[in-house]
This record gives sequence, C-alpha cells and structure tokens, in this order.
Amino acid sequence: MKSTEPKVDKADNNKKKGKSKLNFFLVFLICWLIVVTGFIAWFLLRFRDFAAAYEAKYQDSLPYHTAEAVTQHFNDHDVDYILENMTSEASVTAFEDKSVVKEYVTDMINGKNFVYVETDSSREDEPEYYIKTDDDYLVARFELTEDKSVSLPYGFKAWELESLEFYTAASYSVNISAPETYKVFVNGVELTENNMVGEVVPSELNQYVDPYAVIPGTATYQVKGLYKKPVVTAADYLGNSCECIYDLQNDSYTVNFVKDFGEREELEEFAISFASTFANYISQDAANYALDKYFPSGSQALSYIKRNSSRDLYTRHGSVSIHNEEIKDCIVFSEDVVYMEVYVEQWMQMYWGSDEPEVLPTDAHVYFVKINGRWLVGGIQY
Repeated sequence: MKSTEPKVDKADNNKKKGKSKLNFFLVFLICWLIVVTGFIAWFLLRFRDFAAAYEAKYQDSLPYHTAEAVTQHFNDHDVDYILENMTSEASVTAFEDKSVVKEYVTDMINGKNFVYVETDSSREDEPEYYIKTDDDYLVARFELTEDKSVSLPYGFKAWELESLEFYTAASYSVNISAPETYKVFVNGVELTENNMVGEVVPSELNQYVDPYAVIPGTATYQVKGLYKKPVVTAADYLGNSCECIYDLQNDSYTVNFVKDFGEREELEEFAISFASTFANYISQDAANYALDKYFPSGSQALSYIKRNSSRDLYTRHGSVSIHNEEIKDCIVFSEDVVYMEVYVEQWMQMYWGSDEPEVLPTDAHVYFVKINGRWLVGGIQY
C-alpha cells in the first residue's frame, strides 16, 4: 500500500536550518552590540563624571586658594590675624612696647589693596608668596605647607599657612645731647650710659671757673630701632622738667642748661652791683680795692683786671652814675655755677663838649661760683 504523506525535500530542510542559524547569530550579534554600546556609553558617562569630579577636586586642592585666603586678611585690614600668625614677633626696644607694632602694622595696611605673587624660590611642595600693594610695594612673605589634618579625595593635598613674615622696619632713631648731670628720657624711659655715644665732652667754659668749680660736660645719646617718632623729655640736676629743642635739619635734640633757679633774684642784685663797680673801677671812679669783695682770695681774674694799664690812661671826667641795669642772659650750670650777661650804662659827665652825659655801656659776661655758701666772681669772658 502506498503512503499518502507528502514527500519532503531534504535540500529545502537544510536551507531552513541554515536560515534559522543565521537569524539567531544576527540577533545575538545585534544584542551584543547593543550591550557593548550601552556599556561604553555608560562607561564614558561615568568617566566623564569622574574626570569632572577629579578636575574639580584637583582645582580645589591648588595652593593658590589658601594664598587668596591669606591675602584677603590683608585686604580686610585684619591686623590681629597678621600679628597672631607672624612667625617671629617683631622685636621692640625698652623704649616701646608691643602696642607700637600693632600701630605700625595698622598704618602700613590701612587704605591699601593687596595682591599675592609667587616668589622665585617657590616650589610645588613648598609654595611661597609675596604680598604687595597695587603699586608693587612688598609688605610680607608667607609659605604654605600640607595640612595633614585634612584628607582630600584622590590623594590631593590640603594647604595651610606655615610661616608669615611681615616686613616691619623700626627705622626711627633719636640723637640727644644734654648736660651730663641731667636726666634724659625717651618715651618716659631714662637713658643710661649704655645709650651714650662716646665719652662725656668736658666744657670749654671751665677755664672761667677753674679752680673753684666744674661746669658739667655734654653727654651724647643715641637710641635706634624705634617704630615711631619718640617723645624726648629731660630733667635738670634738681629733677625739674626742662626744655628739649629739636633740630629738624640735624634730626637731633638738644637739652640746654636751665635759666632759672631759686637764688636768681639774689644773684642778679650781686651781678648788677659787680658790673656797676667794675665800670666805675675801670674809669677810676671806684677805689683800688673796690672789686676785691666780689672775687675769691687770690683770684687770677682779679689780678688781670688790676694789671689793666688802660685804667691809668682813662680820660678825666666829671661825675658818673649807673643807669639801665639789665640781666640779659642767665645760664644755671649747677647749684654752684651760674653765668650771667650783665648790662649797665655808665653816664659820665665830660669836661668838654655837650652838656649831655656820655653813655658808656658795659656788657659783662660773668661766671659766678658759690664758695662756702657765698656767690663770687669765678671769671669773666671778654
């Protein structure tokens, strides 16, 4: 009996099998490509995010951010920050205290704008910067170091201030000359021998009081390393305040001897009496020994006056009188030595000429010394 089922062609079957295999591979290939493409896209997106985050963290870790923060304190005129972070305190002398440094820094930064610039010696692991004004005036230098207390991603370093040097310049100095017996003060602090320049210079005026007394010499002082112009004061040999004269051209102070003392009125009377007697003695209107009471015993100055031959040749005249007595100057060297410039006018009636008297001025420069509690003439400066 013959089968009624249709015959299947083997060639057709093989073709169908091949097509199925091809379709499966194609589908697999497409799917694989899709997966790979998706992965690559995902990876690129993730890498882009990573790179962006990495770059952002890297930029944030650069030391210039810390440098900007330090400089901002200068622009904020934050004096306390500067003083607290200075590596070494600015040294001050015994004539100033630390408050003067704060005043100095305040004056230096007030009203100014600041920028930072990297120094030539700056290194990647040790950043170093200058702080300067807009007009290139350097005021400070600072260094940064790694801040190990802060952990940043990707092994980046955090930075902190390591050292700060503010360029302080204690540029003021003061030169003072004063009598050696006087006390001199700079900002209220007394100067000592350690502040002296050289030795005490003896007074050339001692020739007028020798051997009865000594006029104090001149001491010269110098103080350096001050942050501001100082206040200079002085006290005389009795402790009384006295004047300090400032010479702008020489940038120096001079303390002169005082011109007043408790016995001045008494000595002025004695000085005028001496000058009047001296004038009359020279004109032979006073006795030969009229001047003796004004001088110490054995005075060389008195002997010079008595040997003055011009007295013997003085013109004959009539009556004389003393007028217009005046103390033109007074310098108190010590309790025992006083100089006075004494002026008197001798009105002399002459035997010839006008009826008006001749006016003969006497301007005596006299150095008085006190011996055993009594004022006497030590010498006369001609």
